[in-house]
Amino acid sequence: MNKPTTAIFLLLLGSCFSSPPPVEQPAPPPVVELPMADQHARIQAQAPTATTSSAAPHKVILDGVETPADWDDGDTFSVTGDDGERTRMRLFGYNTLESYGPVHRWGTWTPRELYALAKQAGEVAGSEEWSCSLRTGEGGYGRKIVDCPDLRHQLLALGLAHVFAIDNEPDSADLETQQKAIADGAGMWSKGAPAQLITSLHSLDEKPDQSQTYNRVASTTTGKAQEQPHSETYTACQEVCVGKAPPDGDGSCMVYVPFKQRYGESRADCLVME
Repeated sequence: MNKPTTAIFLLLLGSCFSSPPPVEQPAPPPVVELPMADQHARIQAQAPTATTSSAAPHKVILDGVETPADWDDGDTFSVTGDDGERTRMRLFGYNTLESYGPVHRWGTWTPRELYALAKQAGEVAGSEEWSCSLRTGEGGYGRKIVDCPDLRHQLLALGLAHVFAIDNEPDSADLETQQKAIADGAGMWSKGAPAQLITSLHSLDEKPDQSQTYNRVASTTTGKAQEQPHSETYTACQEVCVGKAPPDGDGSCMVYVPFKQRYGESRADCLVME
């Protein structure tokens, strides 16, 4: 093999073992730093959807200040101040059924069914953040009166509360909302509405120094909750009715349970849910 031929051969042989030319890679996209608010939004969008109970803010905007609220039921909540003092609040203009046990009855409702509706009212109250304001006066049992208009309308529309006016005239818009809920058979009205609804019972022996006590009864037509004086002594778990007793009449009944027997180890037998 002469020298030119040898050179050509060596050149071809080297090309077989040389590395291929590098392939040009596209440039990576520029890194964009999201504003902090957008980063939070993205994280929340990627997170699993929370249930109503775990997502409930349990707060109210009380006179313009965001305030943690511990809801007892649909018409009562408590707030704790910076000094640790706990203050209970009674909602203005409406009442929900008692949630300490199955104590209400009217129409063909069973007490347990109405108890479930009472608990539902509390769940609705604790599921959103409501704008509220303090009112003058007392709500009984050391409670302050608070007005949360949007919550009141919501519970009345769902049939989870009824109009409740003691020392004032009921709001006409609230009455219209309640009458529509009754006509639509919403919530507690799905099996009819009693003419009178017992909201609280008191036994004469609660205040032995007095000759009379009272039960409070609300009209589902006027919304007024009036005292009905009496001189009777009730026993724990005794049922008291107003009007013609259900299921045949349009009255309502409520089971009397002294306050000391509503909670804890001393809970009355009629409240125990098996």
